Amino acid sequence: MAEVYVSRVDVRKACADLGLSDWTDLLDGRVSDTDATLLRNILGGDALKITPETFKLALEIKLEHGTQFSDTNVTANHPILTGQIVLAHLKEGLDYYERLVCMELEMEIAAAQRAGDTARAEAKAASLDIARKALPT
Repeated sequence: MAEVYVSRVDVRKACADLGLSDWTDLLDGRVSDTDATLLRNILGGDALKITPETFKLALEIKLEHGTQFSDTNVTANHPILTGQIVLAHLKEGLDYYERLVCMELEMEIAAAQRAGDTARAEAKAASLDIARKALPT
């Protein structure tokens, strides 16, 4: 069992203090537009240089990993900590999360091919094509 450094109580309190919904209840990593915008404004600075859509996408990807793999959810969905990790990645490159989407699709294609699921592989390949076209040039 992994050490718990951020408790659910801490996350609930932070969410309440910040005026966000309770992020301990996020089971699928989905964040409301309102919460994403509010958190972006609270973080300020570099967060304001990122479009609201990119920031929301990045939050959801980061939260999705924690909700899928509880033993590696290092932020326990704490909004400020999660937002800071998002910003750290976006400082590496503003297209970090769009590229991550492409990488995940490539992995899903490979898994589908290994499983012999041609239809799923083709569907993921179509999604990958769309995702690659959306990358900034």
